Amino acid sequence: MNYLIRRILQLIPTFIIATMIAFILFSLVGDPFEGMRQDPRLASQVERLRKIYGYDKDPLTRYVLWLYNFFTGEWGYSIMAKRSVFSVVTERIPVSLALGIGQTVLATLFGLLLGIYSALHLYSTADYVATALVFFGMSMPSFFFGVVALFFFVITWPLFNVGLMTPGFHPEAATLFEKTIEYGRHLMLPLMLLVILGMGGFVRYARSSMLEVLNMDYIRTARAKGLPESVVVRKHALRNALIPIVTLLALSLPGILGSAPITETIFSINGLGKLYIDALGANDQMTLMADLVLTITLVILGNLLADILYSVVDPRVSLE
Repeated sequence: MNYLIRRILQLIPTFIIATMIAFILFSLVGDPFEGMRQDPRLASQVERLRKIYGYDKDPLTRYVLWLYNFFTGEWGYSIMAKRSVFSVVTERIPVSLALGIGQTVLATLFGLLLGIYSALHLYSTADYVATALVFFGMSMPSFFFGVVALFFFVITWPLFNVGLMTPGFHPEAATLFEKTIEYGRHLMLPLMLLVILGMGGFVRYARSSMLEVLNMDYIRTARAKGLPESVVVRKHALRNALIPIVTLLALSLPGILGSAPITETIFSINGLGKLYIDALGANDQMTLMADLVLTITLVILGNLLADILYSVVDPRVSLE
């Protein structure tokens, strides 16, 4: 319990340092309100907005002001969307959450199955094929798969759609089944690409961990006693082989939100990833910071969760 309290207290300075560095780096880009002077309707509001959000002060003072405002619910004004950052970010969360959870669950499931199968059929044709495909998927950039999939499955054979919904579709007037079909046609292809890109790490970890466990003495003893191979794998090897996977799964927590900026941009999906890319192009620092704060928070919580889960699945590790 003492270790857990110390780890939680360490999250505070970690969060402050990470957000401070990001805020100062974004501030070096320049004043985000300068672009508003080109719009006659907004030019008169520039100085007022600069004073409200502290852009007439030094970066450190501005960071303290931003931090206070952020925790009091005032996330700032989005220059890009011309409205509050809070509303811009929160409306994008459901889409990214659906993609992120779907990717994490499916990539973990298929990655574990393929990795364990490869370990149990070491140096077989299936093992070589799986290893080659995994390395190919991990080495190729996401935009390559995105453009190829867009060309074949959207343009050449229009099996899927881009964007979040078809123009003219009114979700408020549609049934749950109609909305599921509509969103599925738009999200299925990017979800499949994200699963292919994300399962490689789970395959490699599961394969190497299972191979290490299968060569341990207690596994040899179980086999020497005449236990069936299925019992040896399920009851003795699998649980210990999954220990590193639990840590990897916890560390993948930040990927649930905004983990696919390139994929979301290619398929015109208005999630947090695309929002980050758009905000970078518009120098919308308030939106960038809000998006980044979510990622930093999930990274910190993911590391804490990894420590806790590791002690749960492995009795040899104690939080004390």
